[in-house]
Amino acid sequence: MMQPIRVSTWNSREGGMIDRRVMLATGLAAGLAADLAATGEAAAQSLRRRVSWQVFRTSTSGPSYARAVAIMRGNSNASDPNSWFYWANIHQNFCPHGVPYFLAWHRGYILQFEQKIRELSRDPNFSLPYWNYFTDPNIPSEFTNPSPGNPLYVKRTNTNVSNALGYDFTDPYWKQLPRNWPTPMEPKVESVPHNQVHNIIGGFMPTLQSPQDPIFWLHHANIDRLWCAWVKAGAGRANPVPTDAYWNGTFVYGAQPQMDKRQTYSAEGLGYMYDDERLPTPRRLRAAVAPPIRAVPLAKERLIGQVLSLGETQGGLTLDQSSFSVRVPLGDDGQNRTRLLTAQPPRGPSAAAVRPPVNVNVVLEDVAVTEAGKAGGYFYQVYVNLPAGGALDQRRLIGTVGAFEIAGAQHNGGGDGPHAAHGDGKVRLVLPATEALRRLSPGQLREVKVSFVRVDGPEAPTGPAITIGAFRVESTVEAPR
Repeated sequence: MMQPIRVSTWNSREGGMIDRRVMLATGLAAGLAADLAATGEAAAQSLRRRVSWQVFRTSTSGPSYARAVAIMRGNSNASDPNSWFYWANIHQNFCPHGVPYFLAWHRGYILQFEQKIRELSRDPNFSLPYWNYFTDPNIPSEFTNPSPGNPLYVKRTNTNVSNALGYDFTDPYWKQLPRNWPTPMEPKVESVPHNQVHNIIGGFMPTLQSPQDPIFWLHHANIDRLWCAWVKAGAGRANPVPTDAYWNGTFVYGAQPQMDKRQTYSAEGLGYMYDDERLPTPRRLRAAVAPPIRAVPLAKERLIGQVLSLGETQGGLTLDQSSFSVRVPLGDDGQNRTRLLTAQPPRGPSAAAVRPPVNVNVVLEDVAVTEAGKAGGYFYQVYVNLPAGGALDQRRLIGTVGAFEIAGAQHNGGGDGPHAAHGDGKVRLVLPATEALRRLSPGQLREVKVSFVRVDGPEAPTGPAITIGAFRVESTVEAPR
């Protein structure tokens, strides 16, 4: 049985980390609770306006961010809410990655950080700016100037994220927000561009201490903006209605204040908006083709309880600079399962009793990042059933694998759920392939071909970056309700 990972306590010249029990015992500064309690009135007042860094840098609030960051980075007390490390530790201990509520939790998180910056900068008009890398993929120059005393500078592997961008989340096929619902948008935008930007920048960004990089907050403001834009785009796209049970419960950010999940339903309800709430227009991505097949010995299809293993490696895989594909031929049971994928999705509350849904996942066990891979600057896109010699089809992208995904899975702790820690720095990553395979024809489902496509920034490590102890493709059938 896997053991839950423990978040360690450490101190260094870069700052200190404290575990979640200490965080829960340490309150946020007085006044934040009052700010959040007043959010119900915010919608009736004029909304604060978050703008792009290009606009923000020349505004009267332009110096406020750097001024407050300097104060926070100068405070080495990791238990003080005025400390830079305190906010990074909230993320380290409480953030959901690869699980539901990624978008909603981070919306509340950056809202509280925005309020702290407003307080420390003594700028009542401050609103958190965003970095729109779809219009300029270069980290703004204020963040890359290594001059002594620049509070916005930290060491990074890359400062251009062009190769991390993708547009699949803008496809109107993704009509619902929540992970684990049919046609979910949240895992798409979390994977691309969110995770890929973290991975390719490197430095702090591929870790759960990523908020120590000042660009983190602008990155997450942009992700929040893309959520707003997705809702505004319409065409059937929608959050669960506010009365849905999805919004029940609270989010924890250290100690107090907690936030009702329902409060994060919309930006307007929290008193702000963005100056540009349009989805980016998809552009032609780098030309690349499906990678060649790597011969990998596979165990035969077998049923393990309710899980049908369609094929699994008899040894490990090493991910380095090369890209490759693994072919998993389907036996009779596997083909029977995948035929159900091509049928129209059932509708209505009794649908599960009519035809139990079939799910297909690519499961990576005992995944670890090497010393060379820890610095980031790269990631791997994982596709299913790319046509031989054909271009990379973003509709067949099922997820990404990099140092950041591994860090997120370590945070999730033990258990048998997706994205869990095995211990010793090794994790399980589960990449849902159901939606991508569902869009194929029956003739394209005689096998599941999984492709690992290496993507590098201008600077990237050489040699092995990630090791995988075991690889398998599995199918589950949900029991009728």
